[in-house]
Amino acid sequence: MKLEARQKWWGLFFVGPNLFLFAAFVLLPVLGAFVLAFKDYQAGKGVFASPWVGLANFRDVVADPVFAGDFWMALANTAVITIVLVPVNIGLALVLAAMIFPLRERIQAFFKAAFYLPGIISAVIIAIVWQWMFTEHNGLINLTLRGMGFAGVPWFSERWSAVWTIILSSIPYAPGAGIILYLAALGRVPPELTEAAQIDGAGFFQRWRHVILPLLKPTTLYMVVISTIESFKIFTPIYVMTRGRPANQSTSIVYEIYQNAFDSSEFGIASAEAIILFAIVLVFALIQFKYLRSDDEY
Repeated sequence: MKLEARQKWWGLFFVGPNLFLFAAFVLLPVLGAFVLAFKDYQAGKGVFASPWVGLANFRDVVADPVFAGDFWMALANTAVITIVLVPVNIGLALVLAAMIFPLRERIQAFFKAAFYLPGIISAVIIAIVWQWMFTEHNGLINLTLRGMGFAGVPWFSERWSAVWTIILSSIPYAPGAGIILYLAALGRVPPELTEAAQIDGAGFFQRWRHVILPLLKPTTLYMVVISTIESFKIFTPIYVMTRGRPANQSTSIVYEIYQNAFDSSEFGIASAEAIILFAIVLVFALIQFKYLRSDDEY
């Protein structure tokens, strides 16, 4: 056997386990969800023997009185969370990276670790801590507000207060990876470009606006796409902290999918919602690629 053929077989041997796991736990469930979206799933009959209903599940998701109200509310909540979290997290990551970048290497390493560590801590543990802080009667935040003479906030008793608990608890968790990426990107910006701009009379903000930010566009595009996907997938803070309170008004699309699938056993409806979510994320990603992609090289 030729060397090139042996290398290919060894390559397949090493990637085989990962391909198997991907097929078993990602590809097959996705295909199964796609099939379920067009069926009235009945546990006794299984996926393939359950009756075919065509687009009825999609129609029920957007128009049926039982499902549509919760779906549109979950979509609105998810949109608000995404609109707030994506620019805030990316902006925080960029500002913090710009502040860390001029520091010495050892100090940079300390801040990289300090900001990145929350990202590897269990999201459930972080959500439990935030739940205690947001508790209305004896939570740390309301106790602090009352100690300062303000009234406590009914965090879990009003819809938008509950949504803001999700947003506020997610902000410190996200910028760590973005800081690492932006620091790496800043390290690749040719210093002669900023020096030339400074010689031409460009101030600090002008150098950032006209030289540095355009060169950071590829990193920003990646951050925007990934942050948007993660925001649309938000689940853990809702599951741990609010459970949809009050009256299922603080749900997200993913939490709505979870409820329909595992609480109500409406797997067809849940699969249809998952496909709709995929389509929404895909459209957003395509729009972001169109307007944020850059051909600048450095």
